[in-house]
Amino acid sequence: MLNFSNTGITLPALLLLCGLIAGCDSAQVTKGVTPPEVIYYGGKVIIGVAGADPAEAVAILEGRIVHVGSNADILQIASDSTELIDLAGNTMIPGLFDNHVHADAGRGLLMEWKGGLISQVPDWVREATTIPELQDALRRESANVAENEWIVGALSREIWPNENLPTRANLDEGTTTNPVLLTRGPHTTVLNSLALELSGIDRSTTFAGGGHIGHDEDGEPNGRLYDSARRLVSGLAPSSGGRQLSDDQAIENLRKLLLQFASSGVTSVNVAGVRPDDLRLFQALYARHGGELPRATLQIRLRPGYDAYDDLDESVRVAISEMEALGFVTGFGNERLQIGAIKMSIDGGLSAPAYWSLKPYENRPDYTGAIRIPAEAFYPVARRAHELGWQLGIHTIGDGAVEMVVNELERILTELPRDDHRHYLHHVVVKPPQETIEKMARLGIGVASQPSFTVGLGSFAVESLAGEREATMNPTKSLLDAGVWMSWGSDGAPYGPRVTLWTGITRKGWDDRVYGPEEAVSREEAIRLHTLGPAYQTFNEHLTGTIEVGKLADFTVVGEDIMTMDADRIRYLRIVRTIVGGHAIYSAD
Repeated sequence: MLNFSNTGITLPALLLLCGLIAGCDSAQVTKGVTPPEVIYYGGKVIIGVAGADPAEAVAILEGRIVHVGSNADILQIASDSTELIDLAGNTMIPGLFDNHVHADAGRGLLMEWKGGLISQVPDWVREATTIPELQDALRRESANVAENEWIVGALSREIWPNENLPTRANLDEGTTTNPVLLTRGPHTTVLNSLALELSGIDRSTTFAGGGHIGHDEDGEPNGRLYDSARRLVSGLAPSSGGRQLSDDQAIENLRKLLLQFASSGVTSVNVAGVRPDDLRLFQALYARHGGELPRATLQIRLRPGYDAYDDLDESVRVAISEMEALGFVTGFGNERLQIGAIKMSIDGGLSAPAYWSLKPYENRPDYTGAIRIPAEAFYPVARRAHELGWQLGIHTIGDGAVEMVVNELERILTELPRDDHRHYLHHVVVKPPQETIEKMARLGIGVASQPSFTVGLGSFAVESLAGEREATMNPTKSLLDAGVWMSWGSDGAPYGPRVTLWTGITRKGWDDRVYGPEEAVSREEAIRLHTLGPAYQTFNEHLTGTIEVGKLADFTVVGEDIMTMDADRIRYLRIVRTIVGGHAIYSAD
């Protein structure tokens, strides 16, 4: 019996409605053709190929696309066992692929924020949005734990801008009997006085580089640690909100997190930074639940430089040793879970801000950011990775970081030429010099961009950028025009393709202003950047990124025609279904 989803129409009636010839039954029209297992019909199907007209229906067999065309053409190849799913006039696009997510079992789940998703903070601090409220929360939490027990929490970047960020003195008013550690995003940590004391941090503490210790006007530590300086407290405070996760708990947390990505329309993710000892958790997760999750590519995070060591030579030795011990390179895995590029983080972030800038910061004329991995530590690790056959996907927020990495990659590619390496840079928030952009195009170095940074982190940019450097942050069109290959994603600022697509098309930012309209792209190009772009980035363009025969049946179904709807509504576009391998892993119903 034919299985009709979301409809009570019989197959003969449906065929007549589609204009098929009366009397031409399914057995006749499918003679010699293996019938599909699933057909999606009755919608607008955007193929994702330049110049291609939209289709109406897609047929799927064994998780792959076997036919694309009109309702009439596709429905006539259905058999009694084919599942027919009515798109009900909605729009189907190639499955959205996020080029940059983080999947940390201890981070907790996500919550909605301005059309996207941001990390939830722990329950005890979730309602605190002011210093007095934070102090009250600390008092309550301190009353619930033993004296001298660590209180670990997090503050949302979106709620706690730099001008409101607490100091040690603020936290001390909440508790002096418990050490307190609060993270705010991936680049900033705040400690109270007891935590500073236990960490051995005082006014005389020096730090090798890659970050800095905040001080007050009297030269005393103010409790704020930035980027690599955060390791001064690592190993002292417990992780995962104060509790050790079992493997089963960690795997379940990862499963729930990835399903939240699916609810935003994402069919594939590039996890931008997994330590080697966490790979087994992802292997177990996908062995148990892979069929219900987005496909995943895992970047391996290495830490040469100052994030883990004072001695640069030691940091290089350890990073190379970790990499060589893995015994595999980019591409290892299968269609559900695979190994991607090596990840290294050259500079700080936009929120601190501590990115590596070629020019002094707008509000700090003596500061050009944090260099977490200088050239002398990056080059030997990158060269060995390239030599072994790894792809490189490198964190570079500032134009200084971009310039250094591009120059070092040019050196490596000259010494060890390799076709189709597809090395790329994450972020490139501050537009680099034209000479550097042209060099990237010539060398085949791509950019994994996150236009939504202008929304989630744009308010921080005003502290260090102005004029054209602010307007052109997160550039797209100028890089494409120069011949640089690109992809789009989110990196939690916020997560979810809708905000990325909206701001990439409109160039609107955190304050609804238009930033650098000359960097905007068309809707067709925007969809390509969030589908085929990341597929190319991960060497999967033959499998995903467009709706073509032979490719994996990965689709995102949305509630309006993204090609014609009001651009400002894209930010809140309804996700109807997320489909991986022909089957829904998320449905709004």
